[in-house]
Amino acid sequence: MKITDISSLDMTPGRLTVWRVTTSTTAEAAWAADSRPASHVQEAHLAHALESAGEGPLPPSWLGIAFDLSPELDPEAFSTALQQWTDRHEVLRSRLLPSSSVTSADWLRRETLPVGVTITRATEYGEFTDGEELAHRIEELFNDEAGPLGWPGYVCATVARPGSTTVHLAADHSLMDGYSIFLTAYEIHTLYAAALSASDARNDEGGPAAAPHLPPAPSYLDFAEAERSAAEALTADHDTIVRWRGFLTETGGRLPEFPIPVNDVSGTPAAQPGHHTALLDASATHAFGRACRAAGGDIFSGLLACLAKVGYETTEEPVFRTMAPFHTRTDHYRSALGWYVGMAPISFPMDDADSFEDTVRSAARGLQGVKELAQTPISRIEELLGGSLRDPFMISYMDLRLTPGARDWREWRTVALRARTTDPDEVCLWIMRTHEGLSVSYRHPATASARTALPHYVTRAHQLLATVAATSQWRFSASEVIPAPGRAPSRIDHDTRPQ
Repeated sequence: MKITDISSLDMTPGRLTVWRVTTSTTAEAAWAADSRPASHVQEAHLAHALESAGEGPLPPSWLGIAFDLSPELDPEAFSTALQQWTDRHEVLRSRLLPSSSVTSADWLRRETLPVGVTITRATEYGEFTDGEELAHRIEELFNDEAGPLGWPGYVCATVARPGSTTVHLAADHSLMDGYSIFLTAYEIHTLYAAALSASDARNDEGGPAAAPHLPPAPSYLDFAEAERSAAEALTADHDTIVRWRGFLTETGGRLPEFPIPVNDVSGTPAAQPGHHTALLDASATHAFGRACRAAGGDIFSGLLACLAKVGYETTEEPVFRTMAPFHTRTDHYRSALGWYVGMAPISFPMDDADSFEDTVRSAARGLQGVKELAQTPISRIEELLGGSLRDPFMISYMDLRLTPGARDWREWRTVALRARTTDPDEVCLWIMRTHEGLSVSYRHPATASARTALPHYVTRAHQLLATVAATSQWRFSASEVIPAPGRAPSRIDHDTRPQ
């Protein structure tokens, strides 16, 4: 699975149609006051958007998905699928409206639509014969309409060609997380197939139509209310806050940065470039997982061990630190759309002489209790610690094999999309396990140092992963080590000694 921006897609030309969910004139009055508050992460996201709105065009903050439908699109069935998808997820039928002041305690108020009052409108944008021009037009559409300050905050575009149609859908981050985006491909496929079946049944002398085989979808609005209540009950002496305070004390009050400086200090950063690398195939991933478990960890701790080793080879920093996102979903919310993600700090020691097993065990200890820390929204952590927290270095790991539709992603040509960012110092790595194996998508500042350091970081980690998958250990001769940029291979005796 790849995460990329639209400009990096190899887009085949075709006929562009834009699908927008809206309300009819009569249904506009159906908006009802809703006492359920914004989640902490929604509130922080909207506050940032409002503060940025006066400084020019709002930076895009959408997540997206692209996947194929085949054969030729049935417009009526697709419109039905989008309406049913909107009815299915209450977060898509809800809006947050700001008051005149973001400093008041209740500066956001929620309004929600009932099921059955939205409509879908299709607008034909015509035939595009140039793939780059088509990609640019869709990106413009997403940047303009999939934002946090207006409803619905999501928009869909289809590109039709003889025999196939590609769906491109984007939603602002306030409505969805990464898992929600992956889930969306399966749900729309399922709803569309059911709508086609219903249409066939009507045309076949009123025969029975197949119902969509989707589980109930609980509401993110209920989750947000419960999460806020739990977070507001915390005090500064709670164990979560104490652990956060200890981490920040060790780092001088700042969250971790990429091991070497890659930030843009120009004041006018360019759009961050993104990359994708396949790391291990399915068989090698299984072997790597076995090695990690034998060492006393799991795949995530093994991945962190390899990344920590690359960082140590570059800087000889004895402690590896990063931030990581963890899902906050319970099983009850497994089929729901929303922003179910919290951030947590990870820290563990790394020594030049440590074996793979030693480092995995160290990483596993560093992960103990970390997922529990992520259950508290970082904006609430900021409130209780009395400071602002920015996370410029993030490593995400997702095992997506159990995600509905995951076995069909290759056939559907599914690609995850992200808005482009001009962040001057943020480095993000998304490592994903699918039925095809392990891969990483990453982005970084548009600087010369980052363009050198990040590919080296990923390439060297790739080498370590492959070696562990093959041998369960780190074993390299001096000639095999990929030197860090600007450094000759050094201090590798522990790699060549008998194990």
